[in-house]
Amino acid sequence: MEVGWPEMVETVANIRDSLPREERASVTILAGDEGEAGAVNLYGPAYGLPAAISGMNSNWYRGYGDPPPQTVITLGLHRDLLDRNFESCTLAGCVTNRYGIANSAVAGWDEVFVCRRLRWPWPEFWKQFQYFG
Repeated sequence: MEVGWPEMVETVANIRDSLPREERASVTILAGDEGEAGAVNLYGPAYGLPAAISGMNSNWYRGYGDPPPQTVITLGLHRDLLDRNFESCTLAGCVTNRYGIANSAVAGWDEVFVCRRLRWPWPEFWKQFQYFG
């Protein structure tokens, strides 16, 4: 377990809970790496969070869901990548932990965004979103 993963998932849950009710039904968590996706998938059920999706390694093969998400909460993805792919991205929070310990897994990747209106059809975006690390 990485220091701060439970707090990260709690932050995501709080962001999800702040969304309008109609968006909560179709929200997905888009994680930049498999560690973040794994943390959401491990701790998220306690908050009623959906499983995270990610383009990293074998996570990509699990896809993005059906129906495709309308709103995404992002973890570990930089703003420039998000702005190129979504019409709207708003900074919604930052990953921290109660111990004040720097987590090298999220260093420089600690911003959490809410993004809407993917600029491309999901199949087209997903095809280009696969990467290995």
